[in-house]
Amino acid sequence: MTGDEGWAKLKQQRHSHDVVRAGLRSWLGERLHDTELTVGPLNPPGGTGVANDTLLFDVERGSGAVEGYVARLAAPDPLYLDYDLELHYRMYAAMSDVATVPTPGVLGYEPDPSVVGAPFFVMEKITGSIPSDAPSWASEGFVVDASPAQRRHLWESTVRMLAELHRVEPERFCFLRTGATCDGVGDCLDYWERSLRWATPESPVPLADEVELWLGQNRPTATALSWGDSRLPNVIYRDYTPVGLLDWDLVSLAGPQADLAWWIIMTPAESRDLDGIGSHDEFIHLWENLTGSKAADLHWFLVFGAYRLAAIMAKLFGMFVAQGRMPADIARQQLQTGLHVQLMAGLLDLTPPTGVTPVVPDVRWQL
Repeated sequence: MTGDEGWAKLKQQRHSHDVVRAGLRSWLGERLHDTELTVGPLNPPGGTGVANDTLLFDVERGSGAVEGYVARLAAPDPLYLDYDLELHYRMYAAMSDVATVPTPGVLGYEPDPSVVGAPFFVMEKITGSIPSDAPSWASEGFVVDASPAQRRHLWESTVRMLAELHRVEPERFCFLRTGATCDGVGDCLDYWERSLRWATPESPVPLADEVELWLGQNRPTATALSWGDSRLPNVIYRDYTPVGLLDWDLVSLAGPQADLAWWIIMTPAESRDLDGIGSHDEFIHLWENLTGSKAADLHWFLVFGAYRLAAIMAKLFGMFVAQGRMPADIARQQLQTGLHVQLMAGLLDLTPPTGVTPVVPDVRWQL
């Protein structure tokens, strides 16, 4: 969204690896009942993700067996409002017995920041390949290098996994409710309205007030699980088959259509040139066939997705400027003219700022 250099800089690790390794060795020794284990080098994942401090590592047990794990550390400067690392742990734990949706198993959560320098949790490491954000998975990498048949298998199996996720009963995720409104969609809209204000952009985001008013006046009601950040770069693949669904940064009870809209908005445009990757209409049609549900409110959720993207970009650009990684004038220009503004203008037929061309996703609202 901001260029490869910006993503890479924001992903710089913010914790001492020596401190983290020592803390993990002691903590894991108690959890695994193995005081002779050793923790190998800590390696951040590459190519995807900006919101969390994530470290991959191997553990050699006293017996000589080697096991792979991932540590997720609380961010000192979170990208998201009300950031709660324990909620991520609880999501993985809640998904642990859902056989139809593969997720990493979790070993435990530690709230005491003195152990490694921040609260953290540890989960199993699933081996495989993850599509990249930077550079885009649709411009280079294993998805581009695959055959059309392999890409089709990857795409269809991911949509099937998404459909299975949307079958999971929402009752096991009651801890996601905020109580701000009477349903999950309302809670989620309230959260992102507060998030945009929390981001405190230097100048108002164009069209945001008009879009916020429209969203409130036309809001559907629903309470069901939404993965939130529904994108290929949040999935681990082996032989072009999903073997691990990752990342609950944007999880809510706004329901499946929030995921459908986010998938459409966040799919790189260059993916249209990749044989085997389905169109947006194919995506919605396949999901509807798999779930037996209709994406009747897709237009509302696309507008909501654009608004949510505006809130994220407002905070992200503010972080870039505060950390000296982007000039303030460039950040301001990006916030005033970016994809979020283009989408809000196009989806609601609003007059865009000067120089901005409205964008409408190539998907029908009603199928």
